[in-house]
Amino acid sequence: MLNWRKALYYFLPPILVLVVMLGVNFKTDLSAFIIAGDNAEEILLASEMQSGALSRRYLLSIGAKDKTDVSNKFIQALQDQLKAIDGVVDVWSPGKQGDVAQVMQSLYSQYGGGLYSLKPAQELEQLFSQKGLEQRAEMLKKSLLSPQGSMVKKIALQDPLLLTLNGFKDLSGQMQQVVIQDNKYKNLILETKAAGLDAPAQNQIQTAIDTVFSDLNLTNQEKNYQLDITGVAVFAVATQNLIQGDIVKISVFSTIALLFLFLLIFRSFGVMFQVFTLLIIVILSSILTTQLVFGYVHGMTVAIGSTLVGICIDYPIHAVAHAQAVQNNQRIAVITKIWPSMLLGGVTTMIGYIALGISGYPGFQQVAVYAATGIMVGLLLTRYILPYLVTANKQHQLKVPMVATWALFCQRFRPWLISVLLIIVAVSLFGLKSLHWLKDMQELTPELNYLKQNDKNIRSRMTSIEPGRFVMVTGKNVEAALQKTEEIYPVLEQLKQNGELSDYFGFYPWLLSAQKQQQNQALLQQYLTDENQVLWQQALKQQGLSVKRLGELDYPLISALKLEQVLATPVKKLIDSRVVIGEQQTIIMIWLADHQPDAVKNAVDVIDGVQYFSQRDMLNNMTEDYTNRAKMLLSVGLALIILLLIVRYKSIVKAIQTLLPAVLAAFLILAAWSFTGEAVSFLHLVGFLLVVAICVDYGIFYQENRGGDIALTYQAMAASMLTSAVAFGCLITAESASLRILASVVAFGVILGFIFCPLIIKTEQN
Repeated sequence: MLNWRKALYYFLPPILVLVVMLGVNFKTDLSAFIIAGDNAEEILLASEMQSGALSRRYLLSIGAKDKTDVSNKFIQALQDQLKAIDGVVDVWSPGKQGDVAQVMQSLYSQYGGGLYSLKPAQELEQLFSQKGLEQRAEMLKKSLLSPQGSMVKKIALQDPLLLTLNGFKDLSGQMQQVVIQDNKYKNLILETKAAGLDAPAQNQIQTAIDTVFSDLNLTNQEKNYQLDITGVAVFAVATQNLIQGDIVKISVFSTIALLFLFLLIFRSFGVMFQVFTLLIIVILSSILTTQLVFGYVHGMTVAIGSTLVGICIDYPIHAVAHAQAVQNNQRIAVITKIWPSMLLGGVTTMIGYIALGISGYPGFQQVAVYAATGIMVGLLLTRYILPYLVTANKQHQLKVPMVATWALFCQRFRPWLISVLLIIVAVSLFGLKSLHWLKDMQELTPELNYLKQNDKNIRSRMTSIEPGRFVMVTGKNVEAALQKTEEIYPVLEQLKQNGELSDYFGFYPWLLSAQKQQQNQALLQQYLTDENQVLWQQALKQQGLSVKRLGELDYPLISALKLEQVLATPVKKLIDSRVVIGEQQTIIMIWLADHQPDAVKNAVDVIDGVQYFSQRDMLNNMTEDYTNRAKMLLSVGLALIILLLIVRYKSIVKAIQTLLPAVLAAFLILAAWSFTGEAVSFLHLVGFLLVVAICVDYGIFYQENRGGDIALTYQAMAASMLTSAVAFGCLITAESASLRILASVVAFGVILGFIFCPLIIKTEQN
């Protein structure tokens, strides 16, 4: 039996490592860890932000260091070389209209009778008056004589009234608005095959972009240029590098610190090897379980979860501490004796993680599964495998410095110490009034502020569209969504007239609903009378234009233009980022230029299926939701834990006494944050929940003292506390603000929870 257990224990880690290497899909994109919508629209948009057209596009801004104009020759050479990069679909200059003119000739001229207007009755009445037809003939002549005459000629042969140009007449001005004229910079858009959040693929592309630009810049004899680049993929790669760096750094620091601490406490390489083998099995098992449940494992889950799974080291520490204090033949018995306390501690800790998992915070759902698996595996290994491995004859009495002194001090001066604690709690209650809650989720990622500023600078050179703010139109399919957009256009026009919106960028003139196209064609047919045909021919003669070639007003009824047809042309680059097609619904985004958010929101939200959308507002609303949910779950978690303790001890007083050190630790840290003025986020509340879940174990071990030696029990608790504090303390070295928040809350919380146990819980031996 002994050999079988040893074989299982020591051969399991390499087997699990192999399975993890071959079967686990790791992700590092931060949005997958933090962002998740509560409704279908937000979920669909989240998917678009991760893998849609906008996520796959970079904005490149090239400027001269001496602020002079950028050479068109250099830009053309750069554009050609960037297109040759593996994984790059296309590179183009924003606002370029050459492709649009080609599509107007080849596609749109056939559909002029269906796409000519959003207000057909009003426009046709004006057009088919004698004056209107004369003005249209004059416009036709001017257009034929313009630099675009060749294009107009081809259109006019199918569409002599140039109805095709009706919708596009304002397009040139709009596209000029999209591209702000700043000759100090030349801008390009680069599209990739890979999704924006495919960080490994995007990392290679970004490296290739930098290489191409640097090499070309070295051969440029005219000027020395600089490249600024932004896009979803830039943030994805930076986040991946940050997370990977944090994982490596934290893993190295925590491993070294824990190894050193363990040797210092137990003074045995054999015991250290046994316990850390257990921890490796726990971590690998947690990774595999998370993969099975979610289909992937996030890097942040590993960074946070492995630290939390470090709590599992508490169980073997208690087992080893008690086993080493007795003779070899008594070790299995003593571990069996303290097992109920370990089991209760594990269950109460898992309650905290279960609450964490249903908090709605996507990443912590993974962390909850990860840590809960680790706790269960750690408990089972400690109970059924470890006792048979701790067989060395050497006895070792655990002695952590100052621990016995503190316990004795609490015993002698408990009334005075409790009085001081009550005063501190009372003062802290007043401080809670000034508690400041974090409102902006972007404050949770200050480490990316340099990228946010760079993104803002680049967009200010390229576009007046406000990124992340648009009118979102939802329909069950493309046709329904297009019909909704046609309802909202008049509302947006009114906002423009009121000065509350400078401009908007919808789907028109690129496409109208099939219903609207059919209505336009039907109404146009009513005006194609013999009388109007004569008036048109007279107007052509006045302008000296060919009646033979342009005089026939022949606009046959045809099937409506479809989105698929438009997306099969170069126009796709202009509109595919404004439409998201899901299985159950379609979203069309109407981009907005400068606007007053409240005015736009109030105007559009009254229409069913239409809403004003702000990415930043969505994140802030999510922050508020998560905070409220975390508050509720903190209360629910506490209630479940105390209920379990009441069932166990059959005493409300004893249950409260056991939980009180953990609650006081979390409360005093919260109060400290209120006095510092630091914004408290839902991450802090998650940290408080973890403090309670961890520290309640200390209360259980101290309260039950199943080993019969309260001094040894407290020494074992001290070793557990130190390992947890060190493990979480190593998170302080992370660049990620989220990890540092958890580190500051949990590391200090477990120390306080440990300190309060002999002060609050009075046992027979103290």
